[in-house]
Amino acid sequence: MTERPAIYVYRYFFAGEEAGEGRLEVRPLEGGVKATLTAEVNLPLPKTRQRWQTETDAEGFSRYFAERVEGRESRVFTVERLEEDGVVLVSQGKESLAFPFVAPYHDPLSLLLALPGLALEPGDVARFPMPGGRVYVERLSDLEVEGRRRRHYRLRPGLTLVQLEEGLPVRIAQQVGDHVFEGVLEGVEEPRRRRRWV
Repeated sequence: MTERPAIYVYRYFFAGEEAGEGRLEVRPLEGGVKATLTAEVNLPLPKTRQRWQTETDAEGFSRYFAERVEGRESRVFTVERLEEDGVVLVSQGKESLAFPFVAPYHDPLSLLLALPGLALEPGDVARFPMPGGRVYVERLSDLEVEGRRRRHYRLRPGLTLVQLEEGLPVRIAQQVGDHVFEGVLEGVEEPRRRRRWV
């Protein structure tokens, strides 16, 4: 998923009803990966446009993460690892806090990109630091869907289920209130080449 540039197109559902679309663009960088998820989400209230962006190091851990949500109001949240200063800078709006950089960590997007590379057997659990806490990744028993084998993971807290087929997240489901929000992979596209003006 992170070896060559690609765009992964997801269809979103909430309580079984269509709820929008997302595009995850992944581009390898020298010494890491840059990924951007742009989503239009039509939940009952309110309709939002979301953009998540991550830049990882060579091991797949987060160097930079940004989340922008636009709906009734806009909010921006960023987390940046400043190793030379020994801090992690967390910003929301005009407020910023610096925390000591203790160990490499994941953000939600870098963790999704890292799942295919985890060497977990069914029943194994791995713990990863995240800004403000930690996440547990549990490998569940494999599933067979339409004759194809899928690796199955549970992420906590938040109870998110992720199914991987041939290393790609093909289904992501999360409990939201009394309903399930899910993203289903619809297709893979090649990114358009960007023009360079001289």
